[in-house]
Amino acid sequence: MYKVGIVGPARSVERILHHAKVFEANLFFVGYPYNIVNETTVILEKHHSDVDFWLFSGYMPYKIAQQSKRFSKDRMEYIFITGDMFYRGVLEISHEIGRLAKNVSIDTLHAPEESFFDEIIDLDKILDHVYIKRFMAKTSIAEIIEYHMALWKDQKIDSVITVYPTVEEKLKEIGIPVCLVSPNSQAIYHTLQLFSEKIQTFYYKETQTTALIVQIKNFDFIKVANQNGYGIHFLQLVMKKIVLQICEKIDGYLIEESNGRFVIFSSRGIVERNINAIYKMIERLSVETEQPVVVGIGHASTVYYAENYAYHAMQHLMENGTQGIVVMQEDGAMTEIVQGSSQISYTSRVRDKKLIEQLQDTSISGKMFAKIEAIINELKVEAFSAKILAKELNMTERNAQRIISELTKVELIEYCGEESRNSRGRPAKLYKLCK
Repeated sequence: MYKVGIVGPARSVERILHHAKVFEANLFFVGYPYNIVNETTVILEKHHSDVDFWLFSGYMPYKIAQQSKRFSKDRMEYIFITGDMFYRGVLEISHEIGRLAKNVSIDTLHAPEESFFDEIIDLDKILDHVYIKRFMAKTSIAEIIEYHMALWKDQKIDSVITVYPTVEEKLKEIGIPVCLVSPNSQAIYHTLQLFSEKIQTFYYKETQTTALIVQIKNFDFIKVANQNGYGIHFLQLVMKKIVLQICEKIDGYLIEESNGRFVIFSSRGIVERNINAIYKMIERLSVETEQPVVVGIGHASTVYYAENYAYHAMQHLMENGTQGIVVMQEDGAMTEIVQGSSQISYTSRVRDKKLIEQLQDTSISGKMFAKIEAIINELKVEAFSAKILAKELNMTERNAQRIISELTKVELIEYCGEESRNSRGRPAKLYKLCK
């Protein structure tokens, strides 16, 4: 049973724990209330080893949690606030002051992920004046309180709506009518339901069967170079020792095959947590054999398919002539993992009929085009040159230019300008993906 830590103000944590009782058959919930939101990182640092997943009472503690080295997006979720909650706040504060609140000051966290801001702005259609303070996670409480107080002293507002419990408490002490906007029961229950399903999916991924195929390239050359004497036998013992060490670390089962190939079976979760250790294994094997080393990883529901996907991933690296790790999943998704940089994910299966027809007139595979799309999207550039593409695909600039030329002819890539240069020579042509 997984343990879920709930982080937020005491009142919010209590409400969430109340609704979480419905899900206690599969999950165990424990509350970690804070007095001020900045305590979120302290809670994560202190209790990270006691909790499997974290649920935050709102976007604010979730955002602050990202400052912690323990932050993991896959294991965390927050309860959403919707625009209608602010409209409800206007009704509640109107009831409290005994008349319709017509001049309201509102504070809300600047959160691009949230979509309710336009709904808040629309409040000015039914109210006389709406003042909005959008603050950042690092904004001090004093600054938010001062903003509302200044409007109150200037008699520009008759009430305040806040998303910050501490702000609510301070303004009440001063005597300013204030309403705290917090997730309603429906939002809490809905988030808990989705989070529960996310955890179940995570469990499935964690326990998926995983196969690793470790291949030393050009192993036949090594055998020829050591055909006389016992050198090749000693080298194989050293190789096996290095692979056994990573096998022990990921609690795997090792099968040694011929020609410098090893197969390890383990589970997805433990393999993903030890990618850096697998890279160290690759580096050690490469140093000992003086040859490139590739690792294909396959995730699947059965041993047979996991090994099959790992083989295809390994073959992909062998064909490209590069050293590293490629992961392949049951849905055909492939991920190239480069040490010390971001991962590139794309699909090896193309289901777009129009795209298949366009690529038929070229020598480029669907997998290669999907990889190019993934690289351009990862780079977050509107235009690219053959030189940039060649660098990312680890190929010659001439080969990259050929690919661009073919894709341009079938209208998958289009010419969009030139790159200015300070030095002499022709300016580099720039291209972009066709939408």
